[in-house]
Amino acid sequence: MAENNGLLGSSAKGKAGSGAPPLEQLRLQYQGHCGRWEEVLLDIHRRIRALLERHGYSPTIKYRVKRFENFYEKLNRAERGGSGSDPPAVSDLLGLRIICPFLEDIDGVERLITENFPIIEVERKGAQHSFREFGYDSVHLLMRLDGPARLHLSGARSVCEIQLRTTLQDAWAEVEHELVYKSTIALPKESVKRKLAALNAILTLSDLMFQEIRDFQKEIRKRDEQRRTKLGPALPMPGCLGLPEGAEDGSEDLGFPLLSVAGAAGGSLEKAMLAALDAHSRGELEAAIDLYGRILEMKLDGKIRALVYNHRGMARFAVGDYRQALHDFSQALRFDGANHRAYANRGLCYRLLGRLQQSLKDYEKAVEMAPAALDGFWGRAQTCYEMGLLTRALADCEKVLSLKDDFAPARQLAQAIRHSMF
Repeated sequence: MAENNGLLGSSAKGKAGSGAPPLEQLRLQYQGHCGRWEEVLLDIHRRIRALLERHGYSPTIKYRVKRFENFYEKLNRAERGGSGSDPPAVSDLLGLRIICPFLEDIDGVERLITENFPIIEVERKGAQHSFREFGYDSVHLLMRLDGPARLHLSGARSVCEIQLRTTLQDAWAEVEHELVYKSTIALPKESVKRKLAALNAILTLSDLMFQEIRDFQKEIRKRDEQRRTKLGPALPMPGCLGLPEGAEDGSEDLGFPLLSVAGAAGGSLEKAMLAALDAHSRGELEAAIDLYGRILEMKLDGKIRALVYNHRGMARFAVGDYRQALHDFSQALRFDGANHRAYANRGLCYRLLGRLQQSLKDYEKAVEMAPAALDGFWGRAQTCYEMGLLTRALADCEKVLSLKDDFAPARQLAQAIRHSMF
């Protein structure tokens, strides 16, 4: 875990302040207990690791006992900025960092830890920063240490600090720590600060996009499971790329009620569609793309052709071929201009290709055509955020949460927008 490794300044040679013990007395306290603290921290690490793995999480976990020089410097610095005779208590003598790949993992891990360990404080770092600033995002939990695990060191709280971050948040925090926190040189230009703020915003948006892609993959697996466990199921595929898990219930209006239509059109089409959907749901995307292409060579009704194009576009999107996916979604709309899911899918492609005005127009069409669907509002929120239309982005996030109150990415984005605006 990154921490300030600089040497103590001249003010740290005697006392940290009027309320702290002399340096050597504090050092002896530290040295006398450090071995036991490492055992305490290792035990916490093992317990948290076991808890998370039981619930399907396998994050990276780092831990450390803060070096004495860093502890003493922080105590000294905190006291200079405080008031009163007692030195401010340092709360990160023992530190543990949990690094998760996705935003929703942070929420799940935080819930498990707060339910199973004595957490006495929760702080959300970065919440106070506007989008023009570049402090890192992180959730900090303080776990109370009692009994044999209790810390006995003047100036240190008897707690273990547990930090929760995504992989991108952790990468930013490490770099920001070197460039800003540890540096003795002030940032020279406002333009440099703006560049750092822009990089931070890019990483934040990247986290949201990774979460969106993960939601899409989860929806594919969910629909596939439904198909395998039911007789005569409807479409085992999501209707929209950005659709979060559980956003729609049941099987109606999934954008592709093809089995009954295919049955009426002929057995060869039905078999081809079943093969394509099966390959798609199992993640065999290149095979699915090929099968959708063969189907498009058949004689199809306009709406059916539009639905096949839409699904081939989703498969192409999943393999990262955004331009060909964009072409397929446009073809879907050419054959069926009332397909709101194709508008939402094409809006996502436009956004990833940096064509934000076109993305916004498509999302607005999707929202207009399906005002009760979540995917149009969520996509429009992200596009508006990238365009700097924060009021509109916040309103769409709130609409998404009114439709699905546990959709973590919308809650994260709404929180970031509120802090940047107010």
